[in-house]
Amino acid sequence: MIWVTWRQFRGTILLGVLAPLLLATAIAAVTFLADRLGSNYVLFRCFGLSTTTCLTESSLTLASLATIALPVVLGVFVGVTAFSRDIERRTHVLGLTQAVGRMRWYWTRVLVVFTPIVLAMVVLGYVVLWSRFGTSPFGSSFVDAFYSRLEFPTFGTIGVVPAGYTALGLVIGSTAALLLRNTIGAMVVTMVATVAVIIAFPSLVREHYATPEVDRLTLEMSESGRSVAYEVAPSDVQRASWMVDSYYADVAGRRIDLPYDACSSEDDIWPDPREDETTADYNDRVDAFLTARSEARVACLTELGADHYEHLLFEDRMLWRFQFTETALCLLLSALLAGGSTLAVRRLRP
Repeated sequence: MIWVTWRQFRGTILLGVLAPLLLATAIAAVTFLADRLGSNYVLFRCFGLSTTTCLTESSLTLASLATIALPVVLGVFVGVTAFSRDIERRTHVLGLTQAVGRMRWYWTRVLVVFTPIVLAMVVLGYVVLWSRFGTSPFGSSFVDAFYSRLEFPTFGTIGVVPAGYTALGLVIGSTAALLLRNTIGAMVVTMVATVAVIIAFPSLVREHYATPEVDRLTLEMSESGRSVAYEVAPSDVQRASWMVDSYYADVAGRRIDLPYDACSSEDDIWPDPREDETTADYNDRVDAFLTARSEARVACLTELGADHYEHLLFEDRMLWRFQFTETALCLLLSALLAGGSTLAVRRLRP
């Protein structure tokens, strides 16, 4: 049965495996090219440096975004067609009348067709991880320096998560094909369902994988309105954390929901430089303006019961815990769907 399945779907399997592997090869090649052309400060390559360097970085960003689209594409064109073509043509009757059990017929296709593709996506995920974060503490694109690796869409393009999404997309496709028994309808359902799952994980589920850390700021710090520029060595740069919530809190740490315009001032207009004013004098006047504004806001917030400002966040060190958790959830959902699909398989008539 394994050999028969391979002979029937070898073209589909090869295309499904080659798509992520070729994309991984292209990403690796562009990464080597970018490393040879660019400086050590990857973040600023697109500002005043060569067009070739900027183009290579843009290519890496687009390729990594293509990685998160592959689970949807593979689910639609591989997961669905692994069953829908035979069912529509009724050629599945031949297999089910040759002393082949229904469960064997189903699980052989799932394992032989889907497993190599999922493994190829593991390779792609690790290549994307290396290309974007393995050569620089900043990452290989502008946004990598400011957004956490735990956030969408970066998280879904690196490590083992693309493989988890692909496994789920393939099983969603096969389930839709067995239930609807119509290729076009199953493709539409698969596309919508897989996209919904990929969006639901970061927006609804991921922040519950662990308890977030609490970063507390005094009101004086949170309302200062100042930014500080400083220089650090690339080896000392910390990857960005994923902030999931922020709010004012009272002395006991209870959340305080304040109106958006609370403690705002209509006279809060940034001072413009005067014609007869030196730069030093203007800077002193701006400092005085910021200090007065900060003190007024702190006093107002204190009257409303606020004691400090809290950020709920996950540090980058949680990456692999989140990666394996989300992948395990995808595989669990895939197993449940596949188990449910066996009920539809039992309904197939030879």
